[in-house]
Amino acid sequence: MRHSGGCCPWDDEAITVDFTRVRPEVDQVVFTVNSFAGVTFDKVGHAYCRVVDDTTGGELARYTVSGGGTHTTQIMAKLVRLRVGWQLAAIGEPAAGE
Repeated sequence: MRHSGGCCPWDDEAITVDFTRVRPEVDQVVFTVNSFAGVTFDKVGHAYCRVVDDTTGGELARYTVSGGGTHTTQIMAKLVRLRVGWQLAAIGEPAAGE
């Protein structure tokens, strides 16, 4: 995985995963957004998170986390490895993070 600036000018941060390099025994990857400073998402302005297919540029999942409640973690999505490739399961659930 690589953490960098966003892929688009309006993205502040991005995490890129090259799924061709994920070890064969890994069958799921879960994406979360965490406020490690402990600021709850109801106090964060204009924040969103999204999953994008880098090869097509297509947005696979998007969640607005601003004003989203008094939680500090958002479970975005889960990618599950199948015989034919990876399948996205969008989740979008708040959670308690530390």
